[in-house]
Amino acid sequence: MKRFPPFLFALVLLLGACNLAPSPVPTPSATATFPAPVTLVPFDTPGTNDYGALARNYLKALTDFGPRLAGSPVEAQAAQYIADVFSGFAYQTEQWTFTAADDSGQLITSANVVAVKSGRSTQELIVGAHYDSGGDGTGADDNASGVAVMLEAAELVKNASTPYTIRFIAFGAEEAGLLGSYAYLDQMSQSDLENTVAMINLDSVSAGDVAYVYGDERQSALRDWTLEWAFGNGYDLQTIRNVDLTEEDGNGTSDYAAFHDAGIPFLYFEATNWSLGDQDGYTQVDPQFGDHGKIWHTRYDTLEYLDTTFPGRVDQHLDLFVNVLYNILTQYEAPTQ
Repeated sequence: MKRFPPFLFALVLLLGACNLAPSPVPTPSATATFPAPVTLVPFDTPGTNDYGALARNYLKALTDFGPRLAGSPVEAQAAQYIADVFSGFAYQTEQWTFTAADDSGQLITSANVVAVKSGRSTQELIVGAHYDSGGDGTGADDNASGVAVMLEAAELVKNASTPYTIRFIAFGAEEAGLLGSYAYLDQMSQSDLENTVAMINLDSVSAGDVAYVYGDERQSALRDWTLEWAFGNGYDLQTIRNVDLTEEDGNGTSDYAAFHDAGIPFLYFEATNWSLGDQDGYTQVDPQFGDHGKIWHTRYDTLEYLDTTFPGRVDQHLDLFVNVLYNILTQYEAPTQ
């Protein structure tokens, strides 16, 4: 997620960021003094947090591995953990190993963890989240949070009747250049592509001020259904229409990009704050927190920092995203052409 310095483009969405006076950026350590907790404006949720508790356990387990650098032994250990969790749900589970060159030309060997849940139709929804991380922090937000939401949703739907077959994929080596998702796309046949209804991407969904969902305006049925469901069920889920998610070099910012390139409709969940900083989505929280408002790819990307600085936020976001994803997987049916 967000692998390079921010690009600039003129897109403003006023979402009411917290008006907090700037203060020195804190330095986390064993004896860190964190800034005063933020008083959150609660989501209009049912308030019972029926969802997200399982996801928190998975998030914590992944961060306990430490940084999960692409191609590293720790990344491989995290992949095995995810495979074991999927297998525990009695899903058909595989690890698909691949070798590809990263952004600097270095060859990296990683793996995608794939689990399949049969549905009433053989047509498929792909749900994906990358499990590798940067070298700073423990990758709690980027992207243990996305994997955790995916795993809880997989657990919740394991015995449910779903309109489509669901292919859950934990992608490796996203931070090295979206290597896992492009490796997966490269082995898909034309019939596989035509059989895929949509790709749902989860990346950095726990830290930011605002919960977002994005989609392609030309293929917006799933995004629009999701927004309508969230609004109707009391969840504050935002979007940015005609959003530009590309880097300065023209590449996409997360694993949705590979499937979008192939013409597959996508849905992309994240939490950030487009009204802050350069209003480009890179500043997730008020600039007095994290590294001038950024959590991802910084030493502040730890569960301890998030829970101490933004009490209740991680649980609120996990509740929202798990609930929304579960209902997509169990209810959504694409319009007939």
